[in-house]
Amino acid sequence: MSDGLTSPDRLESTEGRRTSRVVVLQVVAIVVVFAVVGALLGLLWYHLWDTPTGVVSSGQWFTDEAGLRDTFQGTGWYVVLAVAAGLVLGLVSAWVADRSELATLAAVVVGSVLAGLLMYLVGTHLSPGDPHVLAKTAKDGAKLDGQLTVDGWSPRAAFPFGALLGLVLVYFLTSRRTPAEPVARPVDGPEQTSSTAGSEAGFGAGTEG
Repeated sequence: MSDGLTSPDRLESTEGRRTSRVVVLQVVAIVVVFAVVGALLGLLWYHLWDTPTGVVSSGQWFTDEAGLRDTFQGTGWYVVLAVAAGLVLGLVSAWVADRSELATLAAVVVGSVLAGLLMYLVGTHLSPGDPHVLAKTAKDGAKLDGQLTVDGWSPRAAFPFGALLGLVLVYFLTSRRTPAEPVARPVDGPEQTSSTAGSEAGFGAGTEG
């Protein structure tokens, strides 16, 4: 009974299940951390943005040169914050979650896409509405604030880009820690016991001679 419980196959099976649980926990943790950071960055993105102002005329919204700069500033802050956060989280994920590189890669891709989406949704939710739409029903001379948004689709890939860059830096430019593999101890059997007893007997006879 004891030989079966301590066999190498049983030890490998137990260690395999334990490793699988650790990998699943690491994947879930990575996705959750990315999501939380993305939502918090949405708040920061909104507060760093200078709200542009404009005036309604003939059902259209017009802003000055400073207002145009503030409008494009929203895209700039989104890219800067997303790339920086993605890079840091990618570095940490690759270094800490070292049980399965493929699982870590999948978790970082899913988590970074989710983080970028949450960052965009939170930031734009706090922003004023689209002034071009509101201007259609507003009076001439009314002042309306601009809307926080991201121009084009390519800037929205900033979070995944930074995260994957962090993975590449760790996987290809550093020597990472590798988890130690368990070493199964040999089980004492009848042959080993008799062999040990024989060697001890031979040593005793040699000593008496």
